[in-house]
Amino acid sequence: MSADAAPADTPDLGDAAARVRTTILPLLPPTPLALAWGIDEPMADALRRRLPRLRRRSERARLAAALAQTAMLDNAAGRWPQAESSAAEGLRLAQDLGADHIASHCRTSLGWLAAARGDERAVAEATARTLETSLPQGVRALSAAAYWNRGMASLFRERPEEALDILVRLTEPGHGAEHPTFALLAALDTAEAAVRVGRSDLADERVRVLEAWARRTGAPWARCAAHVTRGLLGGARAEGAFRAALDVPGARSHALLYARAQLSYGEWLRRGRRRTDARVRIGAALEAFERLGAEPLRQRAQREQDLTGAPGRGGSSDTRAMNQLTAQEQRVAELAAEQLTNREIGVQLRISHRTVGHHLGNVFAKLGINTRSELSHLHAGCEPRERR
Repeated sequence: MSADAAPADTPDLGDAAARVRTTILPLLPPTPLALAWGIDEPMADALRRRLPRLRRRSERARLAAALAQTAMLDNAAGRWPQAESSAAEGLRLAQDLGADHIASHCRTSLGWLAAARGDERAVAEATARTLETSLPQGVRALSAAAYWNRGMASLFRERPEEALDILVRLTEPGHGAEHPTFALLAALDTAEAAVRVGRSDLADERVRVLEAWARRTGAPWARCAAHVTRGLLGGARAEGAFRAALDVPGARSHALLYARAQLSYGEWLRRGRRRTDARVRIGAALEAFERLGAEPLRQRAQREQDLTGAPGRGGSSDTRAMNQLTAQEQRVAELAAEQLTNREIGVQLRISHRTVGHHLGNVFAKLGINTRSELSHLHAGCEPRERR
């Protein structure tokens, strides 16, 4: 069975969406589950219709809960100003009522937004407040959401090793943030971080989880994310996977995910020296990130667009890319290109293997590559650079 096919016994999502629109508020499914099943838009519609009634009746607790749910759904759909407004209002109401769990739910939506926008201080503040209560009380969903926020922030700021250390807690048995639904929603982030630090085994495990879920539900986000993850793993199937991700019906409704698919495909094209095609894909991603306000990803897309070697730029794009490395990154890159491990590089440079991983993550991000073999090829094609 293909990754795009759903089993015969899977409930029809059209029927599920219709039921959600007519379900009374307390019986709506948990928001992360609605996202996972791909019924987020009908659920958002149902919540939006109920908000005016809750305001008229001054049902403050139910209003706060509905606003928290709406914010998470609007985040996924790319309606970030509305998401921020709903989460902030819900947080104020929840704090007035002493509803700690609802307040934490609002904070995780604000933390998600902050991660996507590159505001790491806001991420740290929101997640710390959430984890203060969720971990001691064993509320795994809230803890998992906070860990996802932190992992996203690290990944988007191009610290993949740090991101992976955080995101693997979502699947770690016995950890306070272990949560299957959030592990699924964060699977693309986990896989991308894993690929960037050379953990293709972990990335492959995540893509299999996504593909299985996509077969089960047919959810557009899952199908798109599964294809993107498969593309990130490279090989003969990469281009077909990226194209399939962009062709998934309904995938565009998940604005950040779709823009990331465009960017990943563009990066793959650039590494393959197909710079004209790369500029088209990266340009589309850049426009989307600018519109959303996803600053870290906008910076990455802009750097990638610069590396496509637009006409009139002097020197090869590969040489320009190598020249933007710091002195320490250059030394790490040279040793990694010789296929030394992080620990071996650390011994030579007298730094920890974790610091090596941090520098290597920066090198890969700046050069738009994912593996040491790509680094070796790129390094061989550039003129030696005088060390600073």
